[in-house]
Amino acid sequence: MSTILSLARKWRPQLFSDLVGQEFVVRALTGTLGSGKLPQALLFSGDRGVGKTTVARILAKAINCEKGPTVDPCQECDSCLEITRGTSPDVLEIDGASHTGVEDIRSLREGIRYLPFRSRSRVYIIDEVHMLSQAAFNALLKTLEEPPPHVVFIFATTEDHKIPDTILSRCQHFRFRSLGVPEITAKLENIVRQESLSFPRAILNLIARASGGSLRDALSLLDQIRFLGDTPRSVEETALFLGMAGGLPEKKLLDSLLEGNLKNALENGDRMLAMGIDPRATLRSLASKVRDLLMSSLLECPLTDPRFAWDESEVPETPLPGAFFLEQMLSLLLEGEMGIRKSPQPSITFLLFLCRIVHIQNILPLPEILDRLSKTGSSLPPGSSSRPASRPTVPNTVTTMQTDNPSTGNDPRIPSDWHQILEKCRDAGPTVLELLEHCPVKKLSAGHFLLKAPNAFMEKRIQEILPVFQEVVKKNVGIPFELVVSTDSADKSPEPDSSEALARNHPMVREAASLFGGEVIVTRKSGFSETSPGTEEKKE
Repeated sequence: MSTILSLARKWRPQLFSDLVGQEFVVRALTGTLGSGKLPQALLFSGDRGVGKTTVARILAKAINCEKGPTVDPCQECDSCLEITRGTSPDVLEIDGASHTGVEDIRSLREGIRYLPFRSRSRVYIIDEVHMLSQAAFNALLKTLEEPPPHVVFIFATTEDHKIPDTILSRCQHFRFRSLGVPEITAKLENIVRQESLSFPRAILNLIARASGGSLRDALSLLDQIRFLGDTPRSVEETALFLGMAGGLPEKKLLDSLLEGNLKNALENGDRMLAMGIDPRATLRSLASKVRDLLMSSLLECPLTDPRFAWDESEVPETPLPGAFFLEQMLSLLLEGEMGIRKSPQPSITFLLFLCRIVHIQNILPLPEILDRLSKTGSSLPPGSSSRPASRPTVPNTVTTMQTDNPSTGNDPRIPSDWHQILEKCRDAGPTVLELLEHCPVKKLSAGHFLLKAPNAFMEKRIQEILPVFQEVVKKNVGIPFELVVSTDSADKSPEPDSSEALARNHPMVREAASLFGGEVIVTRKSGFSETSPGTEEKKE
C-alpha cells in the first residue's frame, strides 16, 4: 500500500514570499537579515498552525544559504536542500515537550561549543519551549547570556506566558497572529485549483471557519474531505462528515434566531443534535457569523464583501435586527460555548442558550428605556416632586379598544379566561404577548376585560401594540371583543403606615413571630414627624 503526502506538508511554505498572513513578522525578519544584524535568540509565539516552525526553517535557510545570508534562499544549494529535507547537521530541531529535563539542556550546551560542519551558523529550533522545566530554563539561561557567535536559537511556543521573564528578556519576541477566514479561503482556493480538485467556495469557507485561524488545520480538513470521493459534495454532507455546523441546517437555525421564532429555533437545534453535530462547534460557528453580521451592519457593507467572504447561499433571508440585539446575541453565543464546555449535559445547555437568545429580543436598549422614561416624566407639572404631599385622588385614565359590534350578551364562543385568549393569539409576536402577560387582568363580562397597567409608561406601550393585538384577536378568536386599559394618572401619596404594614406582613417576620411566639413592637423616632424631636413612640 502506497502513502501520499499530506496537503499540509506538500504546500508548506519554503520562502518568505509564500507565507500567508504574517506580513509584520516577515518584514521584521527580512529587515534584520538585510542589515546583517540578526539576534542570536528569537522567540516565535502564536496559535497552532500559523507558521512558527515553518518560519524558523525558512530563517535557517536564509542564514546558511551558500548565496547568503539572504532574504531569498536559492533552494538549490546543498544547505538549502538539506534543511528542506530535515537532514542538515547544522540545523537541529528539538521537541521541548520530550526534552524537558536539565540533562537535555546540558547535552545541548556541550554541543554548541563545536563549530558548524558545513554551514555558516548552527541553528537550534526548540519547539514548544514552554514545556521545559524550571531547572532546564535555569541551565539554558547562562548560554543565552553569552552565546557563541556561531549559534542562533529560535524558540517556538503556543503559550509564551509560561516562559520565565529572564528568558523573555534575552530574546527578540515575534508574535504570530491567527489567520482570518478570507485569507484561509483564498489560500485554499489556490491550492484546490492547482491540485485539480472541485470544491465550491461555500465548502472552503466552512473549512476556513472550522480551522480556528490555523492554515495547517484547514489543509488537514481539506485532506479529509477529498477522500469522500469524486461525487459532488454538498455543504451539509461536508459539515456532517467533519462533525461541524454548516450548510442549510445552520442557516435555518440562524434565521429562526434572528426572527425570534423559539419553536423553529428549538426544532432546528434539536435536529442538528440528532445529526451528531457538536453543539460547541455550532455555537462557535454561529458566533463567527453573528460577528460578521454585526460588522456588516455597522460598516454598511454587504456580507459578500471580501473581508467577510460569505457565499450568496449563506446570507440570511430574515431582515437583520438592530446592532443592540446582534451584540447581545454574540455575547450569549460566546457564553454558551464556554458553558457547554463545563456542562455535564451539553445538549440541554445548547437548547437552553437558544431559548435565551430568542428571549433577548424582548429587551429594550437602555437608551430607549431612558428616553421613554424621560418623556413620561416630562409630562408632570412643573414643581411637582417625586414624593408629594397628600393630594386628592385623581380619576383613572381609561383607554378602550373595541372590535366591531361588541357583544353585550353571553356568547359561547368567547373564552372565559384571559390566558385562553393569549394562547389563541400566539402569532401576535413575543413582544406583544410578553407585555400583555405581565399586566393584571379582570374580566368584566363576556368578551369584556379590564387590563390594569402598572404605570403610565406601560399604559403607553400597551396603547401602541393594541391595534396589532386587536387584529390578531379578530382573526384567531373571531368574536366580539373589548379591552379596557386603565392606569393611575398621578402617583398616590403613601399611607402613613404603609412601610410598617409591609414589614409586619413580610413572610420572614411572620414566620419568626410564629416560631418564637412573640409580637412585633415598632420603635419609631419622630424626628421627621409632627412630634417634637427626641421623643419616641412605641406601637404594639
